[in-house]
Amino acid sequence: MELSGKRIVVTGAAGFIGSNLTDKLLELGANVIGIDNLFNGRRSNLSNALKNTNFEFYKADVRDLNFLLDLFEDVNVIFHEAAFTSVPQSVMMPENCNDVNVNGIINILNAARKKDVENVVFASSSSVYGDTPTLPKKENMRRLPISPYGVSKLACEAYMQVYYHVYGIKTTTLRYFNVYGPRQRDSPYSGVIAIWLGNIIRDEDLVIFGDGKQSRDFTYVEDVLEANLLAMNNTYPGEIINIGAGSPITLNDLAHLMVKISGKTTLNIKHTDPRPGDIVHSFADISKARDILGFNPQYSQEQGLKEYFKWYSIKHNITLGIS
Repeated sequence: MELSGKRIVVTGAAGFIGSNLTDKLLELGANVIGIDNLFNGRRSNLSNALKNTNFEFYKADVRDLNFLLDLFEDVNVIFHEAAFTSVPQSVMMPENCNDVNVNGIINILNAARKKDVENVVFASSSSVYGDTPTLPKKENMRRLPISPYGVSKLACEAYMQVYYHVYGIKTTTLRYFNVYGPRQRDSPYSGVIAIWLGNIIRDEDLVIFGDGKQSRDFTYVEDVLEANLLAMNNTYPGEIINIGAGSPITLNDLAHLMVKISGKTTLNIKHTDPRPGDIVHSFADISKARDILGFNPQYSQEQGLKEYFKWYSIKHNITLGIS
């Protein structure tokens, strides 16, 4: 895919997914404008991008409409990755979550409408499905989010569709399923893979909230980047599309797999009480992504984990004993 001459905005550009997407777009020749308030994002994630003359970075907030109006002049595509991302934090701070996510998407869409931006691609989440028992999760099934984070993402999806139907903006919503990979932070509010990788590095036991029978459709970041690129040429605007690996794994099996790949087989796997707001089972039906976008995930859980571990080993000059 050749993107020379395209002027593209990535919000949340210093975050985990946003920075990887920024690098990919620059590789393809795009002129990229990155926005991040650096609350969760890190400038170090943009070390490669900042060396590229086709990249501009602004420390700014998507809740600043006047800034967005100035920035979106002559922009072709917006990838909206910026978000209040933590489910546990959203339970503690629902107002903040709503402010960042919902007011943020309204500002993005209003600025895009007023500046005639061709295409807006939005990063939603499988959390909108909540804990409904039906598996796999299909885009047209009932959505019952069980956290303020999930509610905010569902509201954002509705605004994306409304702005397509009312204002004619070409929008595509991608529902991510448990994305992991390089640059994902190891913190109490990160995804479980990043947290457990941190435990492994520090020779600490892996802790599972609940019985470990919960299942997830963990998706390697490279597959998510490909889905975003495909969404730029989506000929079915206004759609909401699942993006997952299509291969669920239980947390028990994931923990054992991570220990095996790292070679640190002496580490223990412990269980503790479930967390409020956590979903039991989440598994994507990706047939719509295949049909509409031509999306075909390339990384199995084991392949993705090995790539992630290799990146971490090189980045931090350590030996994980990857097998």
